[in-house]
Amino acid sequence: MPTDALHFKANGVKVQHMDVHNVYGALMQKSTYQGLIQRDSNQLRPFVLTRSFFMGSQKYGAYWTGDNLSIFEELKGCLVMLLQNSLAA
Repeated sequence: MPTDALHFKANGVKVQHMDVHNVYGALMQKSTYQGLIQRDSNQLRPFVLTRSFFMGSQKYGAYWTGDNLSIFEELKGCLVMLLQNSLAA
């Protein structure tokens, strides 16, 4: 989806797609974490692995960068992605 696409909230406020691109995935991660906590009566620590990252996602599970090729461009992209995600803590 183009990053300049617009979403409209229920109250009519416009939000650019680039500001909410990974929110859905992050909410799925949070829901999975909370569901596992509830299922196990808060006795076991959940393991949730995701590729969708958003601010605060590190609270609910681990982040996987995906299947990368063994080439320099992929390694560089992975390092840049991890450094950017570390700023979202």
